[in-house]
Amino acid sequence: MAATLPSIDFGFETLRERMSQFTKRFDAFIENGRKSLLEEKNEFAKNMSEDKDRQRGLKTELEYYQAKELEIKEQEAKEKEEVTEAENAIAVMEHKKRMKDDHKESLLAQIEETKLAIEKKRAIRAAERQALALQQTRNKPELEFWEDHLGMKIEGAGVADQLKIIYTHLVDPDWNKEFWFVVSMMSRDYEVIKCRPKLDPDEVTRVVDKLNETREFSPFLKDMRQLFKKTAVGE
Repeated sequence: MAATLPSIDFGFETLRERMSQFTKRFDAFIENGRKSLLEEKNEFAKNMSEDKDRQRGLKTELEYYQAKELEIKEQEAKEKEEVTEAENAIAVMEHKKRMKDDHKESLLAQIEETKLAIEKKRAIRAAERQALALQQTRNKPELEFWEDHLGMKIEGAGVADQLKIIYTHLVDPDWNKEFWFVVSMMSRDYEVIKCRPKLDPDEVTRVVDKLNETREFSPFLKDMRQLFKKTAVGE
């Protein structure tokens, strides 16, 4: 009978079991590491995106405050300029006030003198109006003669103190053709402000100067008629 070898238990099954368990734990560790790494990667990407959004927001906010700062600086410069202008204006006004105070008595005297001059001119103007009214009364028969026999009429020009003088019977055979001018009596001196047809300005000035010197209206009307007659003949 052959001799049998003794069986020796090397623990392979136990070792295999332990290796299998180690492999499972190692695979789980690797899988957990991958998941953790992926989660960290995703969290990092999320944080990076949030950081970029926050950075853009901060940049926008910074630009806004920089613009506001520039606007405030411009406003301050404008206000400073306005303050300087106001101070200069106040200084000028104070200087003028001092000058007015220094010359107060002289100004009062000038005002009083001006009042007297105005009153004097008013009195002269009133006297001239009375004289003109008297002259018009005296000239009324002559004016009626002019209107009835010499083809002239006087009417208002649509403005106070202005008269429109119209002549006819100057052009043969068109006796009804009108020649007219407007004379202003708004100031002390008479002034011819419009003529139709137009007359020589120098001739009109000569005739008006004569009127203002003599204050005689009838000769003035005759002279103006002669100027229109001369113009009509020359046409």
